[in-house]
Amino acid sequence: MSVTSDQPRGLNLPKPQPPIVPVTAENVRDWWALFVNRKAYTRQSANPHPETGRHYHYQPKNKDSGRPLELDPATVHKHLAGWLTIGLYAINSQSQRCKWIAIDADYEEAFFDLGKLKGELELDGVSAALEMSRRGGHLWILCEQPLLAEQCRVYIYNVALRLGVPIKGAAGLRDGIEIFPRQDRLAPGEFGNALRGPLGVHRANNHRYWFYDAGSDINSQLAYLKNLKKLTEAELTRLSLGMTIPDEFLRKPTSIELPPRVLDPNHKQFSILDFVQKPRRKASGNYYTQCPSCAQAGNDRAGDNLAISVSDSRKYKCWAGCTKEMIRAAVGQPIPIRRP
Repeated sequence: MSVTSDQPRGLNLPKPQPPIVPVTAENVRDWWALFVNRKAYTRQSANPHPETGRHYHYQPKNKDSGRPLELDPATVHKHLAGWLTIGLYAINSQSQRCKWIAIDADYEEAFFDLGKLKGELELDGVSAALEMSRRGGHLWILCEQPLLAEQCRVYIYNVALRLGVPIKGAAGLRDGIEIFPRQDRLAPGEFGNALRGPLGVHRANNHRYWFYDAGSDINSQLAYLKNLKKLTEAELTRLSLGMTIPDEFLRKPTSIELPPRVLDPNHKQFSILDFVQKPRRKASGNYYTQCPSCAQAGNDRAGDNLAISVSDSRKYKCWAGCTKEMIRAAVGQPIPIRRP
């Protein structure tokens, strides 16, 4: 039996090591052509968070400059081989377009609902690939060319609504599908929400999840995905004609209650504690509270993604991967650009 990160902490049972598989340069090129829409990416932590036991995604950074690293073929090779696991962002913020649409479901009736969606999409002439996951599944639609994110979301939203499939966050629902891309559009420099890249190893249990309609090896999986019918712009325009997302189902912006800031003219140093909710708890030398950047995206409902050092509030980290730049921008205090 596989041991996951949800096991009782007192058992200290070892997780099985992920199998490392051979990967060719052609595999990397095929995967890149199918899924990479921008070079920003995340990496899933190999070690669980000491408090939550979850394997969060974070943006890897250049050690010298502190800037996020760009995805390259060598990193994709390691992802496919099983050495590390990356997450992909759907929207390219320059074009507001996406190369793929993914439907993520991990609740009790998830697999049944994904099957209904797959069948309904097929009636529309849209092919979707069903991928296994740890608690449910992912349904992927691949695009012939990058399509407008807003148009993609409107179409999938309406398919789900006419089937009665619950959408997480809509009308206050806690369980339901999540549609990637999660946003209609992004501002310059924004990333949106990342999703674990297909055919990679999930670090919570070191298990690789395959697409159902192909053999369980990299070559067979990529051959299946390459041959899958791709959604065209003309088809999407026809299918989404006249569609909108009803106001009552739209995600409302998450409001962040900020404590009053001390207006001290001598207080020059930024303190994140002036701009976040009152910490929910204190443990291991850190305060834990809601991450403002996560909250803007409708995430961190538990309110404990952001760790702030008790001894030095200049030191803070989002365990879901938000950068300091994203956090500062979310509270309206962007980091000043240093001029040479």
